[in-house]
Amino acid sequence: MKTMAQIGQFFDQALPPGLVVDVALQGLSNHTHLLQKGWGFVALAGSQKHGADYWTQAKAQGATCVLSDREIADCDLPVLLITNLANRLAELANWFYDFPSRHIKVIGVTGTNGKTSTTHYIAQLLDSQAKRVGLIGTLGNGEFGQLSETANTTPDILVVQGWLAKFVTDGLDYAVMEVSSHGLALGRITGVEFACVALTQVTRDHLDFHLDVADYQNTKKRLFRDYVAQKRVLNLDDSIGRSLVDEPHSFGYSLKNPAANLVCESLELSPQGLQGRLVYQNQTYVCQTGLMGAFNAENLLCALSCLVALEFELKNILTSLTSLKPVTGRMQPVTVPAKAITVLVDYAHTPDALEQVLLGIRAHLNKGQLWVVFGCGGDRDKGKRPLMGEVAERLADQLILTSDNPRTENPQNILRDIQQGLSQPAIQIESRQAAIEWALSQSQAGDLILVAGKGHEQTQEINGVKHPFSDQKVIEQWHPS
Repeated sequence: MKTMAQIGQFFDQALPPGLVVDVALQGLSNHTHLLQKGWGFVALAGSQKHGADYWTQAKAQGATCVLSDREIADCDLPVLLITNLANRLAELANWFYDFPSRHIKVIGVTGTNGKTSTTHYIAQLLDSQAKRVGLIGTLGNGEFGQLSETANTTPDILVVQGWLAKFVTDGLDYAVMEVSSHGLALGRITGVEFACVALTQVTRDHLDFHLDVADYQNTKKRLFRDYVAQKRVLNLDDSIGRSLVDEPHSFGYSLKNPAANLVCESLELSPQGLQGRLVYQNQTYVCQTGLMGAFNAENLLCALSCLVALEFELKNILTSLTSLKPVTGRMQPVTVPAKAITVLVDYAHTPDALEQVLLGIRAHLNKGQLWVVFGCGGDRDKGKRPLMGEVAERLADQLILTSDNPRTENPQNILRDIQQGLSQPAIQIESRQAAIEWALSQSQAGDLILVAGKGHEQTQEINGVKHPFSDQKVIEQWHPS
């Protein structure tokens, strides 16, 4: 941690008269709700207002000073004016927290789908090897098994560096981080040095943010080309992975390419999970896990490859596969005590993710029908809505369209957009709870229901208000009438 005097010297900025300069700040944040006593508030321009307008809230939270790129009238906290602060924020964060990624092994995982599952499988596997692991991602930040809720897959750079510094202080061995395209584009990991970076796969997503698919793909590539990384783990079944194979210190994995470093030579799906044979350095290993879905085999290959690339013994790691647990909201089985059916909750919210999940489930289904309940989020990429409708109609036996965080859009407009991808009208039940309950009531013994789109989420956002809502709770609390 640094004093105001040191921060002033770092930026070559003059300190305000009478400022107490020898008290070390305990942390930095540009969000008032994240501030703690003894921290400094970083006031920057936002999309609508400047952070300087919130100095009173920062003071109430315990901030002892403000770092800002503009003067703040009538502020009774010490204010250190820093020219070009926004562009130097990553540099400040890395220096302030003593370059934490140099003192802990950081593994970064990117891709359209599979980031959350893969990072949690990596954490479970590292834990099985008696390593202490920190996680930064969609399901929360903190030491594995003790996560704190987060608002972003990849938090801003001050949060990232702050967590990495805490992991170092707490004596953790590894930090495993989801790296989103937003995080890369907005500089949220600038300055982080990686022991390993890994790619799941790249399809279509976030076209409400990126210019087009090419821009989205090129942003993903930056993790492998623009950052310090000792190892680069690549999916050779993905075109982006293959395009990066010539990057230094690459390690390829594949479900079908024998030229990869780690290959799944065969894969069998059953109601009990996944079984397969892996080939590594001309040796074959038989393995099995209770996880479901062929795409999970890909996620597991990615996780295993990260550890093997970091010189863990494959045979030692494979013994832990049988105890791997599904990630919350990712192909997560939810028990329905009142009925002999299987229900899976999954976060799939892109055309490719929904297709992979439905194909994966179909392969596990012995008899009965495959149901899917899903919707599309409001105020997001509208182009994917009919694509997801087409996928669902093609791969499921029974289809129910419903709401999924309509936000400020009219839910009926979203449902109409999805319907454009269908060859015939589907059942539409706007209330997500009613849609799930209808599927539960109409399904028969031996059927399998997929509730897709929200996964781990605990709220439903309607007209800008987040209401408590959990797919899992709706399923668990349902009783036949």
